[in-house]
Amino acid sequence: MTLDNHARIAAVLHIVMGGLSLLVLLVIGAMVGAFGAYGASFGVERGLAEMVGGIGMIVVGSFVLVAILEIVGAVLLMRGSDTGRILTLVFSVLHLLNVPVGTAVGVYSLWALLRTVPPSAADAVVVEPDMRPR
Repeated sequence: MTLDNHARIAAVLHIVMGGLSLLVLLVIGAMVGAFGAYGASFGVERGLAEMVGGIGMIVVGSFVLVAILEIVGAVLLMRGSDTGRILTLVFSVLHLLNVPVGTAVGVYSLWALLRTVPPSAADAVVVEPDMRPR
């Protein structure tokens, strides 16, 4: 599968969105972990704080895996893989719910990956030996 510039831009946008997701999840994970470890010192029952911290880390960990999968899909797309194209299409649909930046990335990625790429001008022109200008 050959990629045009729009598909490459869509892949880069998904790599950036996945990286930003990982940064946000790092902060949320630190806060949830801190609550789980130090919640008892804030007046929350110790067992409850540990349970909320543990469940929160499981949720954050699952979202980290999803963000990593988005980055992997975009890298596969840049390498020309059909699997990367499918993964990027799935994440493009999911980004439509992420208003406003994710919506723009999702719409652009869907447009870039679902359109039919016109043939380049070099492929359309056939020059035969007797047709050369003199």
